Amino acid sequence: MRRYRPVRSRRRVQRRSTRTYTLTELLQRQPKTLQKNAEYPLLLIYLRNAAELQRVRLGRGPFRLLHDARIEVHNLPHFYRTYRLPQHPFFPHFLRIKRGYLAERERIRQARNRYILQQMRALPVPVVGFIRYLGYLENYYNAAAAHPLWDRYLFPSSKKQVQQYHGYSLTEWIEVFHGHMHRLEQRYRAFKAVTGERLVASFILECVTPEYPPRRPDPALVKRRYRELSLRYHPDHGGDAAVFRELKRARDLLVQ
Repeated sequence: MRRYRPVRSRRRVQRRSTRTYTLTELLQRQPKTLQKNAEYPLLLIYLRNAAELQRVRLGRGPFRLLHDARIEVHNLPHFYRTYRLPQHPFFPHFLRIKRGYLAERERIRQARNRYILQQMRALPVPVVGFIRYLGYLENYYNAAAAHPLWDRYLFPSSKKQVQQYHGYSLTEWIEVFHGHMHRLEQRYRAFKAVTGERLVASFILECVTPEYPPRRPDPALVKRRYRELSLRYHPDHGGDAAVFRELKRARDLLVQ
């Protein structure tokens, strides 16, 4: 009887990229801010006048090392030998300019982050506390204990956004938090719509319980907070009628 050998599936061999890059492409990919550096034109002069630089072809690895300025100057001789590059002042000059650009970008980033944190702390205490709570809340529901929705939609990433936050009224914050609860509901199966509604109601009445998963606040506390806040926002006392309606709705939701 004739025997048949099982057909073995051929594994696909991943081919390494053979794409190479020139030093002209390296310079063209630099940010416009870097290209405005006073020392940048010297790189163009080096490249235009050195035939050995014009012949350079860099693989993806050495190209990224240069582009990201991940080479220390004292390691340049090893870099030249490894990738058979000419020992030319172009390379240390480029690294010095790129490192200065990256350092300045990092300084700007840190200054922006400090400003955002300072401005966030200046927001009303209940708003700041609830934003912080929602970050930890998403950590609870996220499998990786992260808060991607909080990072993307709630915590400001720019000076403009945090400045806009300072102009929000209480009703606008309520709308923002309702939208965030909807996103949490869509992203995390364990997070229910009723949970989000109760959390926003707890924020409105300033009685959020710092627990994960969220727990409904004590009815006695809800009623006490409603009495206190309704005096502040009652239209007869010059308060905001829209906020007063939100207070009543929040009380009814939490004590039913």
